Amino acid sequence: MKNMSTQKVMKICEISPEYQFQGPRFRSLGETSGEYFREEHLIPWLKSFDPQTEGIVDFSGTVVYSPSFLEEGFGGAIRQGYKNQVAKLSFRNIEDKWLTKLNTFISDALQLAKK
Repeated sequence: MKNMSTQKVMKICEISPEYQFQGPRFRSLGETSGEYFREEHLIPWLKSFDPQTEGIVDFSGTVVYSPSFLEEGFGGAIRQGYKNQVAKLSFRNIEDKWLTKLNTFISDALQLAKK
């Protein structure tokens, strides 16, 4: 019998429909901001992770991508101490050019977190 404590758990965070049109970087500029997303959705979701959790962020339905939203949301989570969780995330239903940008933001934040 397999040990239940070593089984992977998959959790999915769906970006849309609330963030179908991603907003600016800061919360003061609106509820579709990257900061709002990070504080109200992403970090509470990441807090539920244990070492076996695999997280998938699903961008289905996203119409407008914002570099500042992506950097503040995911890079900001790394800066707030969630580097291990963010580093292990997978992304789906996101255009290749935006996935490349997102991975760059994450990589840059991870590099700065090592210093």
